[in-house]
Amino acid sequence: MKHSIWRIIAKNTFTLFNFVNLILAIMVAAVGSYKNMLFITIAIANTMISIINEVRAKKIVDKLKLLSEKNPVIMRNGTPTEVEIGDVKQGDVMVLTVGDQIMYDSRLIEGQIEVNEAFITGEQENIAKNPGDELISGSFVVAGSAKAEVERVGAENFVTKLQNEASSIKTADSHLFRLMNNIVKYISWTLIPIGALLLWARFRAEADTTTAITSTVAALINMIPEGLILLTSSVLALATIRLSKRRVLVQDLYAIETLARVDTICLDKTGTLTTGNMTVFDVLMPDGSKMEGGGDSTPAEKSFLRALKAILTSQTAENITIIALNKKFARSAKFKATDDFAKIDEIYPFSSDRKYSGVRVEGAKYLMGAIEFITEDKTIIKEVKAKSGGYRTLAVVRDDGRGKTTLLGMIRLEDEIRATAPKIIRYFYDNDIDVKIISGDDLGSVTAIAEKVGVRGLRGVNLSEMKTKNYQKLAKDYDIFTRVTPGEKKELIKALKAAGRTVAMTGDGVNDILAMKEADASLAIGEGSDAARRAAKFVLLDSGFESIPSIIDEGRQSINNLERSTSLFLAKTVYASILAVVFVFLPFSYPFKPIEMSLLNFACIGFPGLVLSLEKNTDRVKNKFVTNILTYSLPIGLTVSLAMIALAIIAGLNNFPHYELSTTAVFVTFVIDLILIYWISRPLNKLRAALIVTIVSIMGVIFVWPFARDFFEFTFLTDNGLFIAAILIVASVAVFEILRRVLAHLTPKILDRF
Repeated sequence: MKHSIWRIIAKNTFTLFNFVNLILAIMVAAVGSYKNMLFITIAIANTMISIINEVRAKKIVDKLKLLSEKNPVIMRNGTPTEVEIGDVKQGDVMVLTVGDQIMYDSRLIEGQIEVNEAFITGEQENIAKNPGDELISGSFVVAGSAKAEVERVGAENFVTKLQNEASSIKTADSHLFRLMNNIVKYISWTLIPIGALLLWARFRAEADTTTAITSTVAALINMIPEGLILLTSSVLALATIRLSKRRVLVQDLYAIETLARVDTICLDKTGTLTTGNMTVFDVLMPDGSKMEGGGDSTPAEKSFLRALKAILTSQTAENITIIALNKKFARSAKFKATDDFAKIDEIYPFSSDRKYSGVRVEGAKYLMGAIEFITEDKTIIKEVKAKSGGYRTLAVVRDDGRGKTTLLGMIRLEDEIRATAPKIIRYFYDNDIDVKIISGDDLGSVTAIAEKVGVRGLRGVNLSEMKTKNYQKLAKDYDIFTRVTPGEKKELIKALKAAGRTVAMTGDGVNDILAMKEADASLAIGEGSDAARRAAKFVLLDSGFESIPSIIDEGRQSINNLERSTSLFLAKTVYASILAVVFVFLPFSYPFKPIEMSLLNFACIGFPGLVLSLEKNTDRVKNKFVTNILTYSLPIGLTVSLAMIALAIIAGLNNFPHYELSTTAVFVTFVIDLILIYWISRPLNKLRAALIVTIVSIMGVIFVWPFARDFFEFTFLTDNGLFIAAILIVASVAVFEILRRVLAHLTPKILDRF
């Protein structure tokens, strides 16, 4: 269900998270400690950024309709006429060709087509449709051409019902997204009982109502990583903006994370390694001689051209092969002069599953396509393959219907290789990304192109020649897969994922949809089919293969830096949660005030998190996101917790005034946080060193400058306070190192159990 703008605002405003923050702000205001309400500004910023992002997502979804942007072609007064989608009525006759999406539930009345309903049903086989058959709206025409009568429009149309579901804003499936939501959900629910217990404990232990309330609010606010969601949204939004300047459309914000983990990319030859354009290299006759200039001086050449003309003129749909053939042979006067067959009895439109096209005439079939798909004669197959010379080769044969196949000629075609393809392939290998080529073409031509662009290994396999297929073994043993059907592409992607790979898939056609949806990350060529663009997480608007490295680099930079920043936020959440529970039972003052926590959140978390999140870092993200961040945040969180518990006990036993306790707590926590900032910033460079110096300078000024010191209610520490702080800091360094080593070993094992 689509959400109106107002509903989005209401949904993001009236949340448990905001309700808790509002109650805490009211509690602080009730005791007149207004400056301790600074935390509410972060809650407001979180709400605003969530609203802005969701409204932006809604606008994108509204534009990305399930139906094609292309207007339907309707027969009006006997003439095919393009009309607006809303102008189509029940009973109108649609004209359908290859690549069209069927926009209305219809019934075929003329012609023969093959449709792909995978976008709707998930079934991978192309389905032949004949006059009288039902056509489901939302499916795509992959072969042939036809006319169909519209049976349902409007609310009754199948695609209209499907559109409501497909157009909804769906939650992204990513480590990062799940982490953000789980943190907010679980902490928001635990805040209420913990807050009630903590407030009861503070009133029981302290006579000062203001101190009891502000310390309780500080404990609860400290548990919430408020700035983390804001930082995450901001970093991903900036990545999206940067990619848009490179003409890349990001259709799923959190898909940027997946790209950071990609270690295998599957490329289709056409449109990625090649431009998609094709030319006829030459024509070979069965005896191996070349047919010069399309001549018809011999009976063999006449038979070849006669069959070729019948096949080409019968094909109503165009693809790059048909375009190349027509461009080559239509210029030949001799081609035009060849005799036509009296009558074509049956037409075989090209299909991506069948791999050939042809006609039946005069009791025989004339077929053009990949040799292994149009004959079982092993002698002819061997002959054609021997003469292909690494080119894509179309054979033209005559099948007499009684088991005899005659080779009439061979057309060798060549693809135009993208000038930047070798550089891009080298980029993948230099950045720890394996390359797999998955193509529907023949093994020889694909291997030749792969070798030219620098694909390593060149271990290739023709899947059409295999009766049984172990996809797990194939994915492990080979780099190039040819004669691959749409279903087999999907199975190869599944096999790679089952082997622990993070897989990206590029595509431009309807036959790539299943594999693109199965892949962890999918990239569509801008000039590809509407279906492929809709199935992809990223769309290369310039249709340039050259953009892919930029997308991967952007993803790696965003997630690598967010991992470091998230460690800072979660370290605070860890120690705040522990302290909130512990101080329910300890008869001592909670060491922090809300205003002090706002300062620590800015100086030790928000500011360094923002700086580190924008730094260039294109190393491939390895391991699990949660494992990576807990390896850093848990040791620091536990170290701060132990230090603050020790400090509270020491202060309580020695009757420290609360302002000295809180100043010491902030100082010790700041130094421990500084250790974490240093640890996640290694190795230090100029930017990271400058960041640490800046943080130390900010906190130094605040501790010394009278106005800032009074505002945050800090005091100069006594000799006793300095001694205790020094002991806690030295002990904390040792504790952190021990915990870091232990948890680095245990954390992955513990998380693997869940």
